Amino acid sequence: MEKTQSLSEQPITEQLSELNDLIAQSIEHCWSAGGQDEQLERMATGAAALCEKFREVGEYAFRQLPGKAAQSKEEAFHCYLINYEWAEEAKAFLLLWRDIFFELQKAFLLQADGIAGEASVKRLNERALAALRPAADSLKGFLGRAGRLEGRRWQPSPKRRMENWRLQKNPWPVYREQFSSVTGQIAHLFTQYEEMSAAVSVFHQIRREVEELAAACQADILSVHSKVDQTTAIFSEEDTTGELPKLAKISKQLEALASRVEAPSRLQPFSEALDASINQLPEKMQLALETEGGLLKVLDLNLRKRCLQWLESEVLPLIYEAWELAENTINGLKVGLSNIRNRLILLPPEMKDSDSRTEMLELLHPIEVFRKNLLVSEEQVTGLIATIVHRLEKDFKLGAVYNNSHPFLPAPSQSAISQFRLRRYRWLEQLQHWLRNQAKAIRKIRKAAEQEENLSTSEKVVRYIQNRTVSSDDSHYAAIFQAKGYIGESFWVGREDEMQHIKSIIDNWNRGFRGAVSITGKRFSGKTFFGEMVANRFFPENTVRLNPQSVIHVQGRKKKVEHNLEEGLEFIRKNTLNQRPLIWIDDLELWWSPAIPLNQNVRALRHYIDAYSGSIFFLVSLGNGLASHLQKLHNVGSLFQAELNMDFMPANAVREAILIRHGATHNILLNEQFQEATPQQFNRLAGRVQRAAKGNIGEALLHWALSVHRANENRAFIHNPPQYALPDFLNPDTAVLLCAILMQKRTSEYQLRKLMGPPFSEKYVNILRRLLSVGLLSRHPNGWLEVNEVAANAVGALLEQKDYIQYARWKQ
Repeated sequence: MEKTQSLSEQPITEQLSELNDLIAQSIEHCWSAGGQDEQLERMATGAAALCEKFREVGEYAFRQLPGKAAQSKEEAFHCYLINYEWAEEAKAFLLLWRDIFFELQKAFLLQADGIAGEASVKRLNERALAALRPAADSLKGFLGRAGRLEGRRWQPSPKRRMENWRLQKNPWPVYREQFSSVTGQIAHLFTQYEEMSAAVSVFHQIRREVEELAAACQADILSVHSKVDQTTAIFSEEDTTGELPKLAKISKQLEALASRVEAPSRLQPFSEALDASINQLPEKMQLALETEGGLLKVLDLNLRKRCLQWLESEVLPLIYEAWELAENTINGLKVGLSNIRNRLILLPPEMKDSDSRTEMLELLHPIEVFRKNLLVSEEQVTGLIATIVHRLEKDFKLGAVYNNSHPFLPAPSQSAISQFRLRRYRWLEQLQHWLRNQAKAIRKIRKAAEQEENLSTSEKVVRYIQNRTVSSDDSHYAAIFQAKGYIGESFWVGREDEMQHIKSIIDNWNRGFRGAVSITGKRFSGKTFFGEMVANRFFPENTVRLNPQSVIHVQGRKKKVEHNLEEGLEFIRKNTLNQRPLIWIDDLELWWSPAIPLNQNVRALRHYIDAYSGSIFFLVSLGNGLASHLQKLHNVGSLFQAELNMDFMPANAVREAILIRHGATHNILLNEQFQEATPQQFNRLAGRVQRAAKGNIGEALLHWALSVHRANENRAFIHNPPQYALPDFLNPDTAVLLCAILMQKRTSEYQLRKLMGPPFSEKYVNILRRLLSVGLLSRHPNGWLEVNEVAANAVGALLEQKDYIQYARWKQ
């Protein structure tokens, strides 16, 4: 305190002299730093010290005004100059310091990201120093310039100027705040630089991880090439007598070679490493993109989300496909070697010791077929990796965020969306095409009506199932449309009202109110996707996903949960006493077993929601049929704060969902004439599938997958398959059996026998076999029975039409 007091009593000229020395020292100190990080740190520290000194000088002058009795006229004039004129030049110097700091930290980041070269950054640093020194000299000579102006005719005398200044409000308090603001901006820029510098390293790490997996896929393909050559060599090598090896020896060598053919585990380590890298990126950043006067123009950026969305859309589908091709190639070689060994075993005894070269070479037929497929796979993998590398080099650079002419990590499938929105097509050609096909269409309808009369109900059911099953030729294109559950936030569209609704419920829960929400809907209406989005948005690090026959991890503890919901809820409650987690129960229908009925688990859920929903948020999804059933038995409507029904999605949201998925396939969509489809044709087809699906998003995506066939690797064409309805095959016994299966989502003969008693063996088992034979029911490899996914909603609608269950909550 004594030191500060003595400084404040120094004459203003001495204080300015000390300030000038501090400016010179700060400049020399900053530009003599050993590295870029050290230079920026010194500049940030130096800015704070200079600002403090500026404030000391300004505060001294401010306290001296309006003049003390012992103060000389010259000293008083200098104090006025400090507050009214010098402060503006000091502010300009600080702004220049900030602008140089901004440009340098941006240049250092661009250099670290490989966008700017070392020489150009060095030249910028030199120019910055050259700009800062004259500004410091100008500030240093301020009082001298003011003194030289006093004697000139056009310049008012110091006395007149002081009289004028006394009539004005002293601007120093404003300058004081501005100095603090500029210093705060520099501190923000330095913090931003540290975050961005760390993020650049994460971007480089992600790129290395992707490139390492790509290189591993190529290495796997080359390894397969080598083993194919070894297989051929086994058959062509000769012993010392010039004869080909015996078949028994070949079989043994093939067995040894096949034992070395294994697909290494690559995808899981890659996914884990990628997730760890992405989680290092900041979620909330206020990124300064440019300076303007005394302000910084900032961008609110969720870097983690933006990076993940771009990777999920532009890179991960391709690298996963490359990995799948490499793994399938390795498995294909194993199958080929197995085929050769099987042919060796099946040869008749008289041929087993044959040295016929013709017979030996015929055994190589499976491997020669595989060799041709291998070349195709190798070409595909090479093309995929080339595309990945190109996209990474073009867009995956953090420094690109400063480039105003190109979007940073452009939105998923933006190019594909632009094609559909910007292309135009003439309506006349569409009309002409429609008219040309009307006569043929009428003839087809007449013929189809005649054939329809001759089909039995079972044949119509089989036709319906087959008509809604995607062909294996289209599986590559259709896979992204048939994917269920959470597939990445970049594919999320619509549901804004529902998301806002649950956000308000969560906000109220955080204020101490009850937290329990049910998500209802038909099959494939997006319940799981919505629930996962809620978990990721509002409870990203604090969600416990509770599923039957799974292991849950809470606070480093784990527990195997079978079908006893109460045990799982109690374990979570005991280990989250100091937390406020989300318990996400997807598919309540699955919480049953022969020993623990669903009603017992529902009662346990009611107890825990009533007792602990103030500290635990419960999110539960269940089908419409079960929701109606439980409402009658347990009045579950009063259990939850709200029910969010997913049955309906409007046409514009369905169209956008289809557009994003189509864009992610990187296929060009062709119309029936094999010309590139126009936006109108795309929208018309999307609208048709939305209406056919009655707003169910999963059904709409399936309809789209059935309506588009893959033409080649990069093209798919619109195909309008005939639309068949599920015939009315119900009788009371069949309806009772299907209601029981739909209510449980999946079941077994044992559970049905326990539920129905002796009548099951007497009549229902035969109905079950008949439904399995026509494809309405499907049996999983583990023995579970389920209504065929392609017919589940149609069966539910038919049962509702006959008043057996309530299947739809939303009425169109």
